[in-house]
Amino acid sequence: MHPKKHHNDMKKYFLFISAALLLCMTSCKKEQFDQELYNQYVDYEFMVDYMDKGHDWNLVKSDTVTITTGSEVQKVQILTANNFEADDAEIAAEGVCHEGETTLAYTLPLYQDQAYVAALASDGSYLGYRPLDYGTKTVDMTNYTSQGRSSAREPKAQTFTYLYEASFPEPGDFDYNDVVMRVTKSYGLASYVVLLTVKLEAVGIRKQVAAGIHLGGVKYDDIYKVELVSRQKLDNDYPMPRRYIQSNDHLMRGRNGEAVINVLEDAHWAMLKNRASDGSITRMELNTSHDLTPGVAEQAEPVTVTYQISFKSPEQARCLTFDRIDPFIVEEYNGGLWEVHTYRYKFNDVLYNIFRGNQNAYDNHVSWCVTVPKGDFRYSIEGMPLGTYNKESGETFGPYLDFAHWMQSHKRYTTWYVTANNPQLLY
Repeated sequence: MHPKKHHNDMKKYFLFISAALLLCMTSCKKEQFDQELYNQYVDYEFMVDYMDKGHDWNLVKSDTVTITTGSEVQKVQILTANNFEADDAEIAAEGVCHEGETTLAYTLPLYQDQAYVAALASDGSYLGYRPLDYGTKTVDMTNYTSQGRSSAREPKAQTFTYLYEASFPEPGDFDYNDVVMRVTKSYGLASYVVLLTVKLEAVGIRKQVAAGIHLGGVKYDDIYKVELVSRQKLDNDYPMPRRYIQSNDHLMRGRNGEAVINVLEDAHWAMLKNRASDGSITRMELNTSHDLTPGVAEQAEPVTVTYQISFKSPEQARCLTFDRIDPFIVEEYNGGLWEVHTYRYKFNDVLYNIFRGNQNAYDNHVSWCVTVPKGDFRYSIEGMPLGTYNKESGETFGPYLDFAHWMQSHKRYTTWYVTANNPQLLY
């Protein structure tokens, strides 16, 4: 392990004790909350000195494009690469079309400035493509480049990785592996259907954590129904009373009226389904350590579930981009339940009235969730931050050195996750 800082130990002790006391008082006496002291505490414990105070933790961009097609084109897709030439193309958007115009919304990695529009025939074969420069509002697919249907590779569904610290509002160790989830967006046969596949990859904490998906800007009433494709929840046969997410419904109405998908009540039960001799749920670190210790750190098979979301109109389905998909976890702190969202939705307490109108007190530009637009992203091993920077030595350390640089300058180093510097520090 590599320490981030070498500050005075007495100062660290003072900050820890003082911040712990004020956090304990927060739930019952909001007026005693000392925001400056809390921010000092978070800043001290964070992995990078001199963090960019304008940081938005964003690695993606979204746009819409209107596509004109002829009668031979039955479906159009926006791909992250040209699938006539590349094997790693992902489907960023898809829509059934007829002769005329179709508008699609799509999301790309922030560093990527070009995508491709693909035209498909009624049998699903690829007719051809045209390049799409990000920001272009119209594309004419009545005239496209054709290279022969047999030469097209089958693109994959677009997948993002979500990494969590389950300690909010207190800072954690910032290895971002307390919960690791991957979410894949794909499309059903009907134009109003979107499929979200959730893969629970790792649980690096030994306390209960629940999970859901908040659909930002999507009203509960915009959705007709949500069904399980697998016909079995991740935490089926859960033997305890449900407290973190009490509803058994797949689709829930959030406090703000927006749609929330119920994913799981207990991440450990979802992966292991084990109970201790006293009847409690077995809790250990799963898939975060190379050094395995029975009952402490073990390996487990990732688990997957797919939700079929039927919107009330095809237009609503086509508008669901990844910047609206907000997977979140629910964890307990100081006797209360706290939600940890992606940074864009950090203060959207969709299930519980966490902040009670006091969101600004926690607005310290630190995120307890990292969203990576890469489906096979390798995450840190237990206790290893993604990347650290020490201002006194000027030294960076960790599996992704440019993560530390990105923390200092959010408009640069936006490809930090593409290549690891020290892969031996990754799971």
